[in-house]
Amino acid sequence: MKATPGRSSATAEDRPSDALQQPDGWPAPYADGEASPWIAKVLMTLPMALALLSRNGRIVIGNDALFATVGAGCRPGARPEWLVVPDDADRIAAAVRQAIDNNLGLEVLAALQNRPDDKQIITITPVPPGFGVAAIMALRDIRDRQRLEAQVAAATRMQAVGQLAGGIAHDFNNILTAVLALTDQLLERHPPGSPDHESLDEIGRNGRRAAALVEQLLAFARQQPQRQQVLELMPLIEALRPLLAQLLGQGVTLEIGGDLRNAVRADPGQIEQVIVNLAVNARDAMGGTGRVGIALRDVRAAEIAALGHRIIPHSDHVVIDVSDTGEGIPTAIAGKIFEPFFTTKPMGQGTGLGLSTVYGIVKQSGGYIFTRPGAGGVGTVFSIFLPAVPAPEKVAPPPPPQRSAAVSITGTRVLLVEDDPAVRSILERGLKRQGAEVTTAPEAMSALAHLDGEAVFDVLVSDVMMPGIDGVELASRALTVRPGLAIVLMSGFAEPPLHRAANARGVLFVAKPFALADLTAAIGEAQRATH
Repeated sequence: MKATPGRSSATAEDRPSDALQQPDGWPAPYADGEASPWIAKVLMTLPMALALLSRNGRIVIGNDALFATVGAGCRPGARPEWLVVPDDADRIAAAVRQAIDNNLGLEVLAALQNRPDDKQIITITPVPPGFGVAAIMALRDIRDRQRLEAQVAAATRMQAVGQLAGGIAHDFNNILTAVLALTDQLLERHPPGSPDHESLDEIGRNGRRAAALVEQLLAFARQQPQRQQVLELMPLIEALRPLLAQLLGQGVTLEIGGDLRNAVRADPGQIEQVIVNLAVNARDAMGGTGRVGIALRDVRAAEIAALGHRIIPHSDHVVIDVSDTGEGIPTAIAGKIFEPFFTTKPMGQGTGLGLSTVYGIVKQSGGYIFTRPGAGGVGTVFSIFLPAVPAPEKVAPPPPPQRSAAVSITGTRVLLVEDDPAVRSILERGLKRQGAEVTTAPEAMSALAHLDGEAVFDVLVSDVMMPGIDGVELASRALTVRPGLAIVLMSGFAEPPLHRAANARGVLFVAKPFALADLTAAIGEAQRATH
């Protein structure tokens, strides 16, 4: 073994002589009388990379796992510091000396010569006298552990960002609800042809654009209501082909393929949004020319561990791979691409919510998303893992989107519960203009006091997220006091379990922000459902 400049202070005379190096491999483990035969035999049977060290810190014998880990350069008589990169050599030499001289077990994190980019934990453990060796050196590959730690850290960070995004969305939805409801009222007073109609209409359009951005934030925060159903992905994605081809443009080739046995349980509209967002992201990454591939495959539970993603449960999954032939994702930003508002586009050319929306939908669907370089290092592959369910004989098409029809609520007695004063005031005025009789309450306890009294109400309209008693609990108590009462819950920030709890009680849910016509339609529908 040749000396390498910049290593530890070991001299050329310290290195093993040719007599110690056998071309056919290691010499007999106890040929020089240094190692006990039984400890050498045990060493050879262990799967971990291990070596026995002499009193002067040289390798006496190593097992096959050590040879496979360190490479052909490792020979009997070598010093451990010769096996690592120059920057780590002195620390290894000092650890070996200290462990042997002070009878002290030590661990050192170091990179090997043949694996300079991956750190190993090298443990030096002293051996009691009488075994013919002074210490045992063990090498532990921690790449899997580091990968798992990185995935857990990234997931924790994204969860924190999601909570922040959800909180912002809640507050912003309250503001937008007030803006849109007030705009609707003003538009009624200023019909088409009046001087202010066009300006008011523009306010409404911009408010709805802002609502669309908030919806993407809610998707990232995993607080956007879902209509999950059993989906066969191939027909759904094939149906998107015309739209995707139009979005990608003539310079991009689109390839869709795969053979699936399983289906998934997800919201079809949200899965479509995921595919469209990833396709548009791929188009932008390629500058308008290249190839976008969408490949579907089944992954069995037994195959999960071999994929290297330690946070995925060992169960059957369906995988969607969306690939492109762009320049790839630079390492410096790889950990940020799913964060809201992160974008590499110039100012004004992107919101930075496309990939964060994808991330939120995938997580809300119980799945995972990862990125990796494409084949040959070209482009990027986004891999989405969704829990598999048995494919049905026939999947019903998704229900068409519901439209708010004109509904008369004249004479309807409404108990309106909303903790935001501005929203409460605007909704009260709007409902009264529609002919409703409105009683307001700033929180749940006040509402319950009204319900315990003698006033008659046809509908309870309540916010969900309120201090003290939330809207779902209020609905439950209200139905106990007033069985058959129609109930509409509204919120811009509600956890899916709250939605499910509300639906289980036959309660109608309306997501903020909404137009006044949407709330009016919900009130009418809730009344019809209880009669």
